[in-house]
Amino acid sequence: MSSDENIVMSPLSMLTALALVCLGAKGKTEAQMKKVLHFESCADIHSGFKQLLSALTETEEYILSIDNTLFVEETFNISETFINVSKVWYNSNPELVDFKNHPRSSWEYIVNWLKGKTEDTFQNMPVDSVTNDTKLVVVNTAYLLANWTQSFHQLHTQNESFTLSTNEKVYTQLMSVEGYFYIREITDEMLSIIELPYGKSKNLRMYVILPGTYDGLKKIQQNISYEQLNDWTNPENMNRTFTEVYLPHFKIDSSYSMKDFLHHMGMTDVFIDTRSNLSDISQESLYVSDIINLVTMEADEDGTEESTDIDDHLGFLSLKLPQITFKADHPFIFIIRDMLSKCFLFYGAFQKP
Repeated sequence: MSSDENIVMSPLSMLTALALVCLGAKGKTEAQMKKVLHFESCADIHSGFKQLLSALTETEEYILSIDNTLFVEETFNISETFINVSKVWYNSNPELVDFKNHPRSSWEYIVNWLKGKTEDTFQNMPVDSVTNDTKLVVVNTAYLLANWTQSFHQLHTQNESFTLSTNEKVYTQLMSVEGYFYIREITDEMLSIIELPYGKSKNLRMYVILPGTYDGLKKIQQNISYEQLNDWTNPENMNRTFTEVYLPHFKIDSSYSMKDFLHHMGMTDVFIDTRSNLSDISQESLYVSDIINLVTMEADEDGTEESTDIDDHLGFLSLKLPQITFKADHPFIFIIRDMLSKCFLFYGAFQKP
């Protein structure tokens, strides 16, 4: 998915949507999905997802909404058993729509559903994702509303230069704050990492991974892995340092068709009408037309949208001189992670204002 554009996606949201489809798959289709998703060694996948999603969403620290829905051509008979188990495990109800006769109004219906789930955040679902040949569209969304533990202050936000990967300089709003943050510099990889926690508990944290050079992002993206991210963000390897932090205002809206990516990874049959086996959803010949991942990420002085209280220690901290400056004034990667479950909720790359 790497490109020269800003990107953001939710690995957890995507995985949950695919697990929901896998719930209705049988035979080779199910085997392919489990292999790609690494579900083969998991004894109780669906109850595990239910527990994880409950733990992540039932909190007063932040608002995290993950919604997955199957939009099915209305001429298909959906299994009552599948309807019941999808509601139990994923709080999801398949929706019947008239793709065959009214593809445009079906698209509008899905878009309005998305807006209702995400407080009008999502408006960019591709029109061509729905045609009169569409049988099943899987839509998954992730919506986060959280406040920084230590907010940036609007008075300190200034218009400063941001260097693109082409070495072109543009101007954008850079927020700034001084305080104690956990930070790590990896000289071998030529990058710096800072931890920006949310809320009082700090269980939810954003990590900004900043290359040492303006054009260093692609190298990091090419070699990045789950194991590497675990190592880079390991709290034991980070040092609490009085730091001056600069971070740009940004809002990224991403809409991805995941069909080609998943096909390339080995999940093929579920997208082919003559080979797909989704018989636990419907006994008729049902296949997935597309899986669409929609995510919006916004960073401002207070976090995502709402305001937060000023840190009680800021008056004292302002008397000190920062030991280090972390200035995200060129392309960087960011991830948001829940520290209790070790789950990556969001992953993205900011490349241009």
